[in-house]
Amino acid sequence: MPAPTVPAWSLDALKLPKAIEGDSLLGAINAGLRARARPLWDGGALSVPTARWGPALASALERAQREGSLVRGLEVIEKTLEREAHGLSLVDQRSGAQRGSRVSRLILVTNDGTPRFYRQVERLLAVQGPRLLVIYMDDADSTQFAAVIPQGGGVVRALMLEHKELVAGALVALYAKS
Repeated sequence: MPAPTVPAWSLDALKLPKAIEGDSLLGAINAGLRARARPLWDGGALSVPTARWGPALASALERAQREGSLVRGLEVIEKTLEREAHGLSLVDQRSGAQRGSRVSRLILVTNDGTPRFYRQVERLLAVQGPRLLVIYMDDADSTQFAAVIPQGGGVVRALMLEHKELVAGALVALYAKS
């Protein structure tokens, strides 16, 4: 049996976590995701949502860190997603069922990456398909991201939340302004 193919990623076809789907904030979140979408780099093929840093997001990231569901750095994120994709592929092959495509991982990227970094992020998004959402933080740099995990040290340009309830909470924090 051939490995299942990953559907192409598209902001318009995005299915948000079920925790948000029935929420009264769904319209605001969808509008926020699409309002200021932009390519990650000049010449980029995929447009991703942008957002601004705020206390609600910082709180959501701190919670994810406490719960052990925050992955730091693009290389570690890539390895984590590859490992998960392999496991999902094995489960799909055994079950014979096609898995639904719903966002379950959220990657936040800083505004101070290189074009090469953003090309890598775009490639990852294209490879991992609709279970992944990338958001460009237009007012947050690597120093701000590093402060979320202070014991880690070094430069941090990407953070990934890997639990769907935490992803839903971060999306609410970013886009459900009252």
